[in-house]
Amino acid sequence: MSIFSRAVLGLFSFLISVSVLANQPDFSQPESAYFYTSGSTDPGVYFISSTNGDDMGWVSKLAADGSMIDSRWATNLQNPMGMRVSGKRLWINNTTEVVGINLDDSSDRIVYSIDGAILLNDLATDFSGYAYLSDSMNSRVVRVDLATGENSTYISTLPSSPNGLLVQGDRLYIASWGIMSEKPEERAEWITKTAGDLYWVSLKESKKVRHIIALELGNLDGVEIDQQGNIYVSDWENGKLYKISSSNKTVIELGQYEQGLADLGLNSLTGELVLPIMLSSEVLFYTPSP
Repeated sequence: MSIFSRAVLGLFSFLISVSVLANQPDFSQPESAYFYTSGSTDPGVYFISSTNGDDMGWVSKLAADGSMIDSRWATNLQNPMGMRVSGKRLWINNTTEVVGINLDDSSDRIVYSIDGAILLNDLATDFSGYAYLSDSMNSRVVRVDLATGENSTYISTLPSSPNGLLVQGDRLYIASWGIMSEKPEERAEWITKTAGDLYWVSLKESKKVRHIIALELGNLDGVEIDQQGNIYVSDWENGKLYKISSSNKTVIELGQYEQGLADLGLNSLTGELVLPIMLSSEVLFYTPSP
């Protein structure tokens, strides 16, 4: 059972905090949030992936108002992370494979193994039936044909490690975690020697030129773009939420949260942001000012 509390922050924003009973949590180390709607007349739903440490994870399904529909909508997932709907399935990264879960029957699944993957992180989809997966430890983005499972490296991001991905139009946006430490013990802890950039590459051009939006911004995780073209990006390590203005490209710090601010989601109808906080197992809802 969840208790939802709302707190007004200043004049321009509010949060919905989600608290859960410790012995039966709705969320456990939530990594990714995703909003899905079939159209403007559909209020939509939120999906939240819980990685749940070393145990099996799950995906929760919430209504557009934040109320819980099914805290265990999809279970038996090993480290579920980034997700997006394509066709009639929710596609979700699952360590070294991508799983397509039927939106009407979560027991109906398609599983594709990704060649050479170490830890698949975020996932983005285009309108041609492809998904793009950030294989962070391999410093690459993988493209997979969702009809066949055929997959290959789409772009090498060396020396940096990709994390958040977003496809908009003919652009693939990449939020980088940064350049990993070369020391094995530090690399295992995701420690970086250089902070990550936010950039995009063209999906149409064969040469993947990086168009930098923000240089060395942080250990970046989620990235979303609203209907006005404003970009939102999260810094997992420092718990910062950033907005990059569509008008002048200025980087604005919107809020300071606990460490573990992960792969944020965006309600495309209302502009509301969903913020999973991994280390405290919370999910916050935030509405930016106009």
